[in-house]
Amino acid sequence: MIEHFPLLPEELSIYQVTGLILMNLMCAFISTALSLGGGILMLVSLSFFLPPLALIPIHGVIQFGSNFSRIFVSFKQVEFKLIIPFVSGTLLGSYFGTHIIENISPSLGQIGVGLFILYSIFGKFPQLGKKFIFIGGIVSSTMSILFGASGPIVATFIRNLNFEPLKHVATHGAMMTFQHGLKCLAYFLIGFTYDQYLFFLILMILVGFIGTYLGRLFLISKGEKYFKKVLSLILFFGALRLIYLGLQDNL
Repeated sequence: MIEHFPLLPEELSIYQVTGLILMNLMCAFISTALSLGGGILMLVSLSFFLPPLALIPIHGVIQFGSNFSRIFVSFKQVEFKLIIPFVSGTLLGSYFGTHIIENISPSLGQIGVGLFILYSIFGKFPQLGKKFIFIGGIVSSTMSILFGASGPIVATFIRNLNFEPLKHVATHGAMMTFQHGLKCLAYFLIGFTYDQYLFFLILMILVGFIGTYLGRLFLISKGEKYFKKVLSLILFFGALRLIYLGLQDNL
């Protein structure tokens, strides 16, 4: 039975796995300390090593673990009244996304992820409130299935509710947990197998919990500008690389 679950995915060396584990520690920390950013950074990091077909589902499992740990350390701060309409929209959006993704090539997915990341850096999402949470679930979960990271979109739907930092991060984490969980299930149902990544994913989730706990301790305004500048720079070059790879496959 152990033969079906290798310790390392065949495309990753021990050094690459170690690097990704350390990166996930930092990403989980950033996601909790700044509410968002870690998920997209993790997506960019994985894109350097994973094949396009595995990129989004593997990222989904890692982010499921990271966001679940945010619920675990901040359960009392979750605004559960927003979760039901959001999850309802997420179910519908996941259905749409699953049927669309089968008609999109992996290279176009890379370009889409790259453009989405660039927009998350330079663009401005509309400020929407509570009554749009259901619509937010549909739009963000469809985007999540197609392009992998939807954290910035979800954050815009709760940003202008003026939650205090812990409540904002906890509620955002709860929403993303359901969304990433449904995304992982959707990819499983359309044929993606997680077998060879099992132990790698367990390690990533455990390390993500540590990063989340440390990020919660750091959840204050200090250092926010510094993190955002460095983060934007890393994401910018990562996005350009994804777009380049996608265009290269289509030329």
